[in-house]
Amino acid sequence: MRFPSRLLGANIWFASFTWLAYLVLITLITVGIAIWGNLDESVWEKAVQLTRWYALFAGVALVNEFLPLYIAHGQSRRQFGFQAAVTIALFAPFLAALLVISFLLESLLYGVTGWTWALGQAHLFTAPTQVPLIFLEYTVMFLAWLVTGAFCAAAFYRWQGGGLLAVPVGILMVLVAQSAIGDRMPLPFITDRLGFDLPQSVPLALAAGLGTFAVGLGLSWLIIRDVPLRNQR
Repeated sequence: MRFPSRLLGANIWFASFTWLAYLVLITLITVGIAIWGNLDESVWEKAVQLTRWYALFAGVALVNEFLPLYIAHGQSRRQFGFQAAVTIALFAPFLAALLVISFLLESLLYGVTGWTWALGQAHLFTAPTQVPLIFLEYTVMFLAWLVTGAFCAAAFYRWQGGGLLAVPVGILMVLVAQSAIGDRMPLPFITDRLGFDLPQSVPLALAAGLGTFAVGLGLSWLIIRDVPLRNQR
């Protein structure tokens, strides 16, 4: 089996079709708000919240579904760990690129109709045409959520109920990355109490993204490097 090309390709195809359906849905919601409500902010800014949960579960599936499959077909745990890292590293910017397209299409719609486009919270970007900053922000976000999903899935796969101990670490990784890009929405009650209010800057966002990616992969490797295959029956 070729990996990560097949797995990455399958994820890209599924994400593309899911994004197209989501794009249609968000466009319909945008039009509905404009007709029956008051449209004065970017709808896609809010719609992004669901996409990070998609990334989380994609990371979970990477380990929970494919780790035993590929090991059973003759790959070593080291090979899988390397290939999983490559998959996450490539899939995160692909998802970010889909959001770049989403914001550009939204900007076009708002411009044609004369609707007001604005952001409701802090971001690295201030306009939908700032493609590099949008791409960077959401690449950081998806890296954190993908690797957190993989890390937590690895802990649950190895220790089952004991995997709950990995959840606080996963939350911490997500909060660091989200705070670095100005997004406190996942768990605002935690960010307020712990003081996760980081200044938004490109260097800090890069450091947060690469840091959570490296930490998450390292912790995941410590868990799966000698994990026994579980009986699926």
